Amino acid sequence: MKMNRRQVLKAGLAASTVYSPWMIARAQARPVKLAAILPLTGAFAFAGNAALDAFRDAADRINDSGGIGGRRFELVVEDDGYDVARGTAAFNRIVQRESPEELVFVYGDSTGLSKALAPEITRLRLPYTATSFSNELADPNTYPTIFVFGPTYNDMAGALLQQIRRQKGRGAKIFLCYSNSEFGRDPIPFIKDRAAKLGFQIVGEEVTPLAIADATPIVTKLRQTQPDFVIMQGYVLTVEPLVVRAAREQGVRATFMGTYYSAELALMQRAGAAADGFIVTYHNAYYYDTTVPAVEQIRALRRSKGRDLSYRTTYYMGSWMAVDVIAEAMRRAHAAGKLTRPGMIEALESLGDYNAGGQVRNMRWVNHRLPFTKLWRANVRDGRFDAITDWVDGSKL
Repeated sequence: MKMNRRQVLKAGLAASTVYSPWMIARAQARPVKLAAILPLTGAFAFAGNAALDAFRDAADRINDSGGIGGRRFELVVEDDGYDVARGTAAFNRIVQRESPEELVFVYGDSTGLSKALAPEITRLRLPYTATSFSNELADPNTYPTIFVFGPTYNDMAGALLQQIRRQKGRGAKIFLCYSNSEFGRDPIPFIKDRAAKLGFQIVGEEVTPLAIADATPIVTKLRQTQPDFVIMQGYVLTVEPLVVRAAREQGVRATFMGTYYSAELALMQRAGAAADGFIVTYHNAYYYDTTVPAVEQIRALRRSKGRDLSYRTTYYMGSWMAVDVIAEAMRRAHAAGKLTRPGMIEALESLGDYNAGGQVRNMRWVNHRLPFTKLWRANVRDGRFDAITDWVDGSKL
């Protein structure tokens, strides 16, 4: 049978599409991308830059091992200065500029930014997580592509309330100190509701900016109310050291408590002896715990690159864990032939017992979050946090 010129061209195109090594190589050469919007400037720049350091280290480890199914793993990084308007602009630039076939995950900054972006993230069907552990985001019915890579702030608060019940029981007096931000306010209604049901008293509260210069007004209220426990929320060590040091100087004997972003050694470095006994929730590994496989992975990578092996902060550790989990989902999606945005959602939801080298208990989602954490107590003498519980399900009260 003779073929006309159009039939010949069609046959040639089909053959090149299906069999051409050049086409296969071109597809494999396309990178797979993770976008990160971080506070590289502003009040929380120290945390944002530690996170970027972890992202770059993790990216090097992934690419040194062959990338994602032969595709190079690339970071797309934007600075938002911990500002919702700047973060929104950065997000819009990213999604308008990057190809959906390459950009399969976005890592965002802050509770405020993530809540602002959530409807658009959902519309785009874009896989997303963030530095935030907001309760509102852990809602797969409303936001099916958003995941919280840890317990929510309610879960963390629940773990602290369990500890108060163990230490003091009914009648325990609690003082709340939190920032006037989405981050700070997030778990407060939950704490008040559960405290009442547990027979605890909320004897006072203070709402502050993200950073303060003088703790006197807070300490005055603490002396007046004489709480057994002070729960601090919505800071990244911008207020906690100042308050606990001033409180101890004024004879306040309450047990101070905080959530994930208070669980850093800088608390003790800044507050000194006053920080001893400060209880925090924290669900990743500390860099000084060399029994955790992820810590050895980090040290090995940095050693191979000639990088500093000194202490890495909790902000670094949580970010390394996030990239580890995202990369594992990418590998599984690629293996299934679905390295796409919908394929990433399927892969993330199937991670199960994967524990990111010991950085989390497992990846068994409960409403797209991981409700387990541990409680740790500041040990100033040894310059570390000591675990005082095993894994605690903060949703169980």
